[in-house]
Amino acid sequence: MPNRPTHRSPLALARTFAASLLVALVGASSVAFADVGTGLRAIDQGDFEGAIGAFEAAIAVDGDDARAHLLLARAAVYAAAELAEDADAEREALFARAADMAERAADLAPEDPDAHFEVARALGRLAQYRGVFQSLNLAAQVERALERTLELDPDHAAAWHARGLFHHDVPWIAGGRRGSVAPSFERAIAIEPDEITHRLAFAQVLVDRDDAAAAIVQLEVAVGLRAATYLDRQDFEAAQALLAELR
Repeated sequence: MPNRPTHRSPLALARTFAASLLVALVGASSVAFADVGTGLRAIDQGDFEGAIGAFEAAIAVDGDDARAHLLLARAAVYAAAELAEDADAEREALFARAADMAERAADLAPEDPDAHFEVARALGRLAQYRGVFQSLNLAAQVERALERTLELDPDHAAAWHARGLFHHDVPWIAGGRRGSVAPSFERAIAIEPDEITHRLAFAQVLVDRDDAAAAIVQLEVAVGLRAATYLDRQDFEAAQALLAELR
């Protein structure tokens, strides 16, 4: 006997389509999540180009993935710092791309403090590269992004760290306030006392302020902390070198 054709109701067809779509979306989400995980591991290992590739792959799967965009911005900033001294055009291009990716992340996730922080980081590094007086228009954008980060997360240690650097590096006319430097670093250290980077950066600022004794205090703590990642190890070695120089 020939098989009878089966007639499915529109509702059944719609349910089948919805189920298939859900499976596809879940599968795409899993792929993007895996790419982000790969990128984070690459950052920890100091493979910033590999991290950029992984985050680009995540964005290719989901162009609205705010986290992948902000992490791509972060990796691009780290990659720029690793370039040779004479790679000026490539460095500026990476900073500019980082700013674009971070701003896209902030647009996609306006309540995510990390997205606004990456805007501040990328624009801040771009301003440092171009020179403070050539980038006074960026200073206000950096400050706004840091303020927004801290509005969303008052305990965002990296933003307090960056705020300390901002007020140390930026002239008064562009918003820098020397009285805000130490309190910002002290807040970052209070939130994350075991992060080498906060103590190293504060020590470097203290050296610039001719306060070697206070810098040594921070560095002595820093060299007793655990360096778990590639960036931690870089900071640890820099702290050791600066401490040896000051003693």
